[in-house]
Amino acid sequence: MHKLNLKVVFYVILGILKVLKASEISLRQVRMRLDLIEPALAIWSGSNYPLTWCGFQCLQNSNCVSLLYNYTNKSCKLFQVIYSVEEGEDDIVKYFILDRGNSRSVPESCKDVATCSGTTTDGEYWIYPQATNRKRVKIYCNNMASNPNEYITLKNPNSFIDHDQSNWPIMWQQCQSSYIPPLKRVDFQKVGIQIQNMEVNGMDYSFALLTGTPTISYGRIRDCNGESFRSPCPHFASATINTKGTGLVIDPSLTWGVIDGSYPEMRYFQKSTDDSEISFTCSGWCSTCGPKPGPVVFQVSNEFISAADAQALICHN
Repeated sequence: MHKLNLKVVFYVILGILKVLKASEISLRQVRMRLDLIEPALAIWSGSNYPLTWCGFQCLQNSNCVSLLYNYTNKSCKLFQVIYSVEEGEDDIVKYFILDRGNSRSVPESCKDVATCSGTTTDGEYWIYPQATNRKRVKIYCNNMASNPNEYITLKNPNSFIDHDQSNWPIMWQQCQSSYIPPLKRVDFQKVGIQIQNMEVNGMDYSFALLTGTPTISYGRIRDCNGESFRSPCPHFASATINTKGTGLVIDPSLTWGVIDGSYPEMRYFQKSTDDSEISFTCSGWCSTCGPKPGPVVFQVSNEFISAADAQALICHN
């Protein structure tokens, strides 16, 4: 009996110490659309814990940065990702981010990924840029062994077709219905970005299929077929933008239209209601159409992306 009482006292003391340590945990509750959280990706789950114990479990797990807590059944799920903060609130299930000070953090760039993990493997990673208010973005990290840089992997066609002087069937004659092939074209499979501001590096062709020798920047097209008021005057330059599957859209506040040229015209402009699909054509006497004033900047959309094909890493400082 005496030994049993000592054992009970030991566990009581241990429990008190753990509670004291847990009381130092700083949990930041954020408003969250819970349908955007993927419980199946929890790195640990348990039940019958008060919130402080759930936070303590997160503190003890070296990869945990956020948690989901259900006040009704006292269930706890830990995650190694910070989910995008969205408007919405639930009275039963709460989402929290664990504030660890400078001891652990999530990467803000591919350089952070390489530095904090030591990985030299190119691939898809979750990044939490300051430019997106730390909302996570799936980024392809390239050249990780030496000078890491960021790309967005495009799941759908993003093509830009240019018609210039090299395509004229007859020199200086406008509005030909035929042309000398090939039309210059860029099909972007990945597009480079500046992670600090999510601005697109439009002339980065590292992951693009090229036809001819184009000088087309992502989002822009150019046509030298002829003055738009002439009839008939085909629009040979065309743009197709599709960011579905990336969780990003081009800044919806951008204005699209004619940028420069002689008697130019942008025609057949279409934009989907979710801003993920944009298409248009351009004509003119060497005229450029696209976003103005530019540049092209990505923003996080409300699209839900599975985390299954991207690695989530924690930086240990």
